[in-house]
Amino acid sequence: MKILQVGAVTILVLMLLMTNTPTIFAQEPILNWFKPAVNDHNTNFHPQDAINRDNVGNLVLSWIYQVPEDPFKIPYVAPSLGLQTAPLVVSGIVYFTTFYNRVIALNAETGAEIWKYQVDVMEFVDEEWWWPVLSQKSITYDDGTIYFMASDCRIIALDALDGSEVFVIPDVCKDVEGNTGFYFGEHAPLIFENLLIARPSVQDGGGRGFVVAYDLDTLEEVWRWFSVPPVGGDPKWDFKDGDKGNIKPFEGDWGESDLIGGGAVWSLISIDEETRTIYFSTGSSPGVIDAALRPGPNLYASSIIALDVDTGKMKWYHQIAPHDINDHEIGWSVILGEIEINGQRKKAIMAGSKTDHVFVLDALSGQLLHEPLRLGNQAFNVPNDNAGNNADLMISQKTLVGKTFCPGGNGGIEHAGAFASNTLFYVSQKVCWTVTEGPVNYKGKDMQGFIYGAAAGERQNATMFAIDASDMSIKWIFEIPNRYQSSGVTVSGGVVYAVDRASVMYAIDQETGKELRRIQWGGLGAGSITLGATARGDMMLFIPSGGGQVAANTPGIIAAFKLPEGTTGSSSIIGTANEIIVLLIACLLYTSPSPRDLSTSRMPSSA
Repeated sequence: MKILQVGAVTILVLMLLMTNTPTIFAQEPILNWFKPAVNDHNTNFHPQDAINRDNVGNLVLSWIYQVPEDPFKIPYVAPSLGLQTAPLVVSGIVYFTTFYNRVIALNAETGAEIWKYQVDVMEFVDEEWWWPVLSQKSITYDDGTIYFMASDCRIIALDALDGSEVFVIPDVCKDVEGNTGFYFGEHAPLIFENLLIARPSVQDGGGRGFVVAYDLDTLEEVWRWFSVPPVGGDPKWDFKDGDKGNIKPFEGDWGESDLIGGGAVWSLISIDEETRTIYFSTGSSPGVIDAALRPGPNLYASSIIALDVDTGKMKWYHQIAPHDINDHEIGWSVILGEIEINGQRKKAIMAGSKTDHVFVLDALSGQLLHEPLRLGNQAFNVPNDNAGNNADLMISQKTLVGKTFCPGGNGGIEHAGAFASNTLFYVSQKVCWTVTEGPVNYKGKDMQGFIYGAAAGERQNATMFAIDASDMSIKWIFEIPNRYQSSGVTVSGGVVYAVDRASVMYAIDQETGKELRRIQWGGLGAGSITLGATARGDMMLFIPSGGGQVAANTPGIIAAFKLPEGTTGSSSIIGTANEIIVLLIACLLYTSPSPRDLSTSRMPSSA
């Protein structure tokens, strides 16, 4: 084969780089951000060091992309297409999903739109069911495919290069036994080998939380696991796994009422590929009905769960809030990592809860490796709040009526933390709730129930904690003057990133807790910061904002930052003749391997 002349190669490369679609070639995994929390262990730690504590102050704005308005013009829904997702970055392309079930792909270098995919939400939206279309929270990439779950529980797979449909799994939430509630999709599935593992969210209306696995070849269901029984006192509900956890089953758990529901899996799922175990958290029992109707711990709501990935059988559970009346679940994700304790390394599951506790569990047994650490920047006033098994299993929300309790159900640790260098990073937010008694609709019935709301006149703020996972000592504290929003914590290059509700990004020194950089813009801080490279290999920082509240009118924005040319950490492919030739060959031959082939997962341990 004739070797191309260097001049011709240079021209061709330049032409490719000037197009909207970047030159696609298999990049090293360190240049990409494949999953909602970087990897399937949910560490939110990215190992790149091109952008680091020494040069983060040099970052300059490269481009801004504003999400277009609602194309459907639904009169009772906010018009702006906000976003709450952590953008993915794979081989020079940025992927994210917005309100109204739209997936968008951008050129990482220029911000130019490459493709977009729009679900026709008018097929299922109505005045009783509008807000879930404003609740798209994650997408994922695997082997050249983008996966997400639409609001109507369809699982949609798209070709990562052109946005065309690869397949659709319909009716994931259809005909659920014992369900009278309301399901919706907002989180991406987990892809592992030949399995797609999904979990819809469930509104407070009688829906039963579940996780379901599908075969990627046949798209047929392989197994389904439920978190709560179909009805109270159902003899078919099997508590034989009750001896696998920290809370023993209660005779008549969940009572005799048919007003059963909850236990939604709101969190990202993590997986230990070696032991073939998935980990996740379940949501609380329904808070709008009298908890006295569900006496007992209400297994397996408000728990951390470990399942066999091949069968869906439970390996262990750890209930963090038995008989939860405060909506004190683990709201976002659990982290799988290796921690060092007394000179030994152990696989651990780490999670922060709305009780403001940090839990560290043995990944194999579910046993506590440390006593739960209580954080918080507020005075605590929470009935039935405990980190053990001494809860009052008969208590009613009537004890709360007319009172304010802290943290409320969207206070404490509500969003994703990060793990790097044997250190956990969590943000605790001060949000208190008040409780009133009044009419509610549950399972289609009008009844007297309970209404939770933010405490009037409360000053809401947040605090970031760096915690040594060896002994749970606090290494440093960073005060955030505003409430947190939907953003998780990101750690990379010795920098800890966080975005608050006022859309202020804080770059904090990982070791000292000292503020290194602050960037502020309009809107609501809603999605986690991510990092990834352009097709050239230049590392960039991506900051999403807008639409952190379901009814917010703020537009979705992604702001991209880069290091100036010549700064340590920036690079360019336009170099020597040999470099150009190598790049061209990589571009021309990019069919296999895929980025996934280069991303063999390893247990995260240290940065």
